[in-house]
Amino acid sequence: MFMRWEVSIENSRSSSRILCRVLLMTCLAIPALCPAQFNPTAATSFDNLQAGIPSGFSQDLLFPEGSEGPSSLLVQFDRGSFDFTGYVPQQQVGGAGIDIFIQTPIVTVAGQIIAEVQITSVGIDTMEAIAMVTEITGNVVAGLAVLGFPNPTGQIAFNVLFTDLAGDSGTSMSVIDAGSLPLSGILDFDVPLIWTTEPILIHSPRGGDLAVGTFLTSTTGATVSFDEVFPLADPLGADFQRADCNTDGTFNIADAIFTLTALFSGGPAGSCTDACDSNDDGSVNIADAIYTLAALFSGGPQPAFPSPGTCGPDATDADILDCETYNSC
Repeated sequence: MFMRWEVSIENSRSSSRILCRVLLMTCLAIPALCPAQFNPTAATSFDNLQAGIPSGFSQDLLFPEGSEGPSSLLVQFDRGSFDFTGYVPQQQVGGAGIDIFIQTPIVTVAGQIIAEVQITSVGIDTMEAIAMVTEITGNVVAGLAVLGFPNPTGQIAFNVLFTDLAGDSGTSMSVIDAGSLPLSGILDFDVPLIWTTEPILIHSPRGGDLAVGTFLTSTTGATVSFDEVFPLADPLGADFQRADCNTDGTFNIADAIFTLTALFSGGPAGSCTDACDSNDDGSVNIADAIYTLAALFSGGPQPAFPSPGTCGPDATDADILDCETYNSC
């Protein structure tokens, strides 16, 4: 994950900062006097839009000067699924970088706030993570102190929850501001934010349109939503488990025997040659049987996605192999 804020305040804005904070306190005390001004922009992008293929995704957000700061972000996908396979607690899954440049009559603050995103728990359908501030460069710590903000080093900046719905029915990512960064209240500077997530989203293998809903909540509870639609590229064929050459749903020595029999003893080729391509080199030959045996008995690398125990289409579908039918997914 990667987040980036760039903050710039001109000298002439120092008085407006004080006024904004006074206005915010008034609004919090008497909400009816001050309708919330919350007008961010948001746009989503993906590493790829190929049906059935894992993809990272990014949220490009802007919270303009004079708007309230964000308290939460929720992104919902109406199809696809999250794959948490291989993720474990304490694993670093990304980072956060916040560039700070603030000019005031008292001090110019310049540097960077750096945070690491680490998993705290992994379940069947959910994965939780935190973004913790690990390093602050320049004079940001001193500058924040002058502006009345505590040192956030070692503090949690954001709490993150990834939720996978049943089957191919969608996913969501929730990001909650933990309060250790100066983002609350009415902003007297633009806050552009880019949030990038690792490729844990597997697009729907059925193709079609992917609808994305982005929901933002401000410090005082004002909400804004954005709807986007992305056409997914053509599906890649039937889901399967790589190296399960005999298509019985298990990965064992029988798969290597099936491959060797098909190659050298006139045995059937099977209904899913993609599954027989254990080393994912685009062809089926003796190297696939050797690869399977090494993975099973010699500590060799596991077959590539969709690996044994995980169903999915061929992520490298540029070869001549195909999967006509596979009945174990």
